[in-house]
Amino acid sequence: MAERSPESTSKEGERPLRRDAARNRERILLAAREVFGRRGLAVTLDDVAKHAGVGVGTMYRRFPTKEALVRAVFEQDLAMRQESAEQALAHPDPWQGLVDFLMTMTADLAENRGLHEVVMLGSHSSEPFETARGGLLPYLEALIRRAQDSGQLRAEVTASDIPVMQQMLSAAAQFTQGRRPDIWRRYIEILLNGLRQRPDDPPLTTPSLSNELVEQVMGLVRPAPPKD
Repeated sequence: MAERSPESTSKEGERPLRRDAARNRERILLAAREVFGRRGLAVTLDDVAKHAGVGVGTMYRRFPTKEALVRAVFEQDLAMRQESAEQALAHPDPWQGLVDFLMTMTADLAENRGLHEVVMLGSHSSEPFETARGGLLPYLEALIRRAQDSGQLRAEVTASDIPVMQQMLSAAAQFTQGRRPDIWRRYIEILLNGLRQRPDDPPLTTPSLSNELVEQVMGLVRPAPPKD
């Protein structure tokens, strides 16, 4: 009787995966991250299977729907955005904490088309995703309030300005069609110079968008406040 291969510690749901199945799952996730990052979420499961070098049947056994694959690829990315915001809030310099957060987030969104579609456009809907996306705005509000209280950030800046800035910067990265994907770094420097408080700053004459409008445009759902 042939000896069974040891089972992997990787799991799909509650069922342990055998080592070869776990390897296939990791190959699919790596391929999906690459394909979604370059081409966005419009690609098919067949496209991902081809890039991973696995059969279509293997793909559908591991991930029966594209929604399941998108969730597996990007849930960790969304959790990392919140961790980045928490680190920024803990930075001793409120301005530098805000800058670090914006730089990290912009790099991720500009260099990963799939993540941009998930975070900025709400191209995938599930309870964990919606909670993570909606939960970022309170962090942005806290980062902005902290930087303003330190006197380093213009008083007119609101949390609703940040998603609009991120959309602008992602568009700048896509404008070069892959020839200068890092060009967003030039434009975030320009934006940061405009955000910083200076004694001779002329007032901004156009009001910011409301948080409610930004949430509607992005399809955001704020998490319910904790019960007492």
